[in-house]
Amino acid sequence: MSAIFEGDVVGVINRRLLFDAGWIRLYERVVKIRGNAIKWVYCSRKVRGDLDTPDAVVVVPFVRTDDGTRLLVTKEYRVPIDGYEFGLPSGLIDSGELVDDAAARELEEETGYRVERFLEQSPSRLVSSAGLSDETFQYQFVEAVKGSGQRLELAEEIEVLLLSIAELRDLFNSQSNLSGRLWPLCHGYLSCGGFPI
Repeated sequence: MSAIFEGDVVGVINRRLLFDAGWIRLYERVVKIRGNAIKWVYCSRKVRGDLDTPDAVVVVPFVRTDDGTRLLVTKEYRVPIDGYEFGLPSGLIDSGELVDDAAARELEEETGYRVERFLEQSPSRLVSSAGLSDETFQYQFVEAVKGSGQRLELAEEIEVLLLSIAELRDLFNSQSNLSGRLWPLCHGYLSCGGFPI
């Protein structure tokens, strides 16, 4: 493999835990890059040693209706932005949980819909925000059907939207807070003029 893919990091000098909030930790890491010691502060949600397993799952649910296929989008209140984000059902994968099981659980808890069938999945180590966090996630594309209802946590405020391609275009062109995980999918579906099912 060429050096461009290996990177120029010579090695980790040290890593120190700065703060542990239980579900997220703040670390300081000093690394040696091209002979220079560089200090970096970042967040981590890693709860297991298996770095090949994603930390989180993002579900891309398609729902068949009498009027055609719809993309299930969430409108969720997010404390850090003090507003609503339009995104996709997602969440952390519990220790020992399979990615498919986490996707089914998160979809049903957050939206009240359940997985009818799994369609496709992304590679398992997509990086969320490499400058801020070591978190990785995997997309799970599914066909979903109405289930028994949402089971939200106390801190969750989530509205479920079933959007046609025209409604998705309106959302895409709006000034709303779109998730960085939803935006590229919107762009792709709008460029193709429809959904894959």
